[in-house]
Amino acid sequence: MMLEGRYSPAIVLLSVLIAILASYTALDLAGRITLADGRERPAWVAGGAIAMGVGIWSMHFVGMLALDLPVPITYKFELILLSVVVAVAASAFAFHVVSRRTLSWWALALSALWMGPAIAGMHYIGMAAMRVDAEQHYDARLVGASIMIAVVASFVGLWLAYRYRADESRRAGFRRLVGGCVMGGAIAGMHYTGMAASTFTTDGSPPHAFGGLVATRELTLAVTFGTLLILALSLLGAKMDRWFRARLEVEERRREAQKLEAIGQLAGGIAHDFNNILTAINNYAEFVSASLPADAPEQSDLAGIREAADRAAALTAQLLAFGRKQIVQPAVLDLREVLGEAGRLLRRLIGEHIRVEVEAAPPLSPVMADRAQLIQVVLNLAINARDAMPDGGTLTIEARDVRLSDEYARVHLGVDPGRYIELAVSDTGHGMPPEVKARIFEPFFTTKPRGVGTGLGLSTVFGIVKQSGGHIYVYTEPGRGTSVKVYLPRAVGTPAAGDRRQEIRAQPGQETVLVVEDDPSIRDLAQRVLLKRGYTVLAAASPGEAVALVGERGVPVDLLVTDVMLPEMSGPDLAKVLAAQRPGLPVLYMSGYTDTTVVRGGRLDPGATFLPKPFGPEALLRKVREVLDAAAASRVTERRPQEKSEAV
Repeated sequence: MMLEGRYSPAIVLLSVLIAILASYTALDLAGRITLADGRERPAWVAGGAIAMGVGIWSMHFVGMLALDLPVPITYKFELILLSVVVAVAASAFAFHVVSRRTLSWWALALSALWMGPAIAGMHYIGMAAMRVDAEQHYDARLVGASIMIAVVASFVGLWLAYRYRADESRRAGFRRLVGGCVMGGAIAGMHYTGMAASTFTTDGSPPHAFGGLVATRELTLAVTFGTLLILALSLLGAKMDRWFRARLEVEERRREAQKLEAIGQLAGGIAHDFNNILTAINNYAEFVSASLPADAPEQSDLAGIREAADRAAALTAQLLAFGRKQIVQPAVLDLREVLGEAGRLLRRLIGEHIRVEVEAAPPLSPVMADRAQLIQVVLNLAINARDAMPDGGTLTIEARDVRLSDEYARVHLGVDPGRYIELAVSDTGHGMPPEVKARIFEPFFTTKPRGVGTGLGLSTVFGIVKQSGGHIYVYTEPGRGTSVKVYLPRAVGTPAAGDRRQEIRAQPGQETVLVVEDDPSIRDLAQRVLLKRGYTVLAAASPGEAVALVGERGVPVDLLVTDVMLPEMSGPDLAKVLAAQRPGLPVLYMSGYTDTTVVRGGRLDPGATFLPKPFGPEALLRKVREVLDAAAASRVTERRPQEKSEAV
């Protein structure tokens, strides 16, 4: 005679909820195991395996307790314990699989083929532990179906755990909850399919009792409470781990920012002094070249000197960019236009083995940045991504409006919450290990072979982004590619058109120019260049000498050309002193870098004209002529209203 069994709906629902909670906990712990290293990882794997294994087993055992037969039911303790061990072992294997750096589809499928039967084995060991005064029979088709469901549930669970193990976004909890519902539902489906595969028959003789654990409501509550306690402690441990890691990350970012700031100060100072040397090298090479016939054999040697100096100047420019000491002239820009201009350059730099995708769908807010520097950021990031994909891949450049939350700002040091433009450059290359990621913005750090690259590409990007008031973060994992995200503040206004001015040869002049420079080589060459073009030149090595020189001479000075950083006072302070004697005196500032009042944060003050070092003779002459002509035009404009009022 077949025994008719009934299920308690409340206990069935309880078993499903346990399965969902255990699955959610497993997905949460997978991320902790991935981030752990050293001795922490085995501890997290063990803790996670116990939590997940006990959770799966508890769902299975509570599901069996939901069955009510017309005969007493007991459970053999040894087999119940064995089923727990099998569940924990299967969970440990799962966590080991998903914590690997890379996981192919084949490895995922093979792991599911091992884990699925293990979970099904746990179920049928538990069924074997069930002791009733009846014969137990199994439907082979339903048994096979339950094993298949276990394999599919294992595949889905492993994939979800691997996919979202490093997800710490605001929607991570929701994704894990959805994944937990899918996994929990699949595990419950496997269990109740296995339960449906079994039937019980009796010959009608009086039942007799077996020893072991007696199926009671109290046992159900005890197992449920113990499981919920283990899962709650696991989630609490994961929460505390996140909190500690967030604090450590903030401290690490602070130390990294301080280190990069110190390196930037050093790099900027070296570049400033080196620019003075390069200015002298370039100009004296020009002087010698101008004194020789065009076909003189020495011209090729001089060309080599100038070429080497230009390469050195490019390196110092990158150092200045990293140290945020470059002189920039920001404008309101349309990022889509900048990406289009950069895209045309990328076609010559990125090989055909790499597919380039640019996504900057409107509407897109404008940004405030230096056009040339922003293009350099895109190119440097794209070249770095290209080098990470020697066998080909996909380079994706995206731009979109985003809002950075208060939570994001708390985790990322120095970020103010609000609206930004996100520029993301992503590749499908080999990614970076943590020890490389920690140093990528350091000047001259490179993983490329000796003689390939300078190690200044990403440090230049870092300096430009910071100087533009933005932020930059790198997301990478070995074998899974890299994504560099740049956040630039939104700008208000209409994007400016690109500068299309062409350089022309400066006209000679007859004005008097006062040159103040403490470096004798720069002072002498500036005096020599200006004298050859017809100017009267007064030269001073210090601000005190310049003030005395102007006070003693009766000849008025038409232009002050001064270095920004001087021994006694700064160039701007000298300009103010001389302006008291010569109101309206135009000024041309020059320097390798400055972070003083002339260029606050690297931006030109309104009306200030700046000539960055190193410069050539024509650059100096053009700038001098430009400032003098602008001053003359301004005086004419000021006189016209006065002449009209006198006529009236």
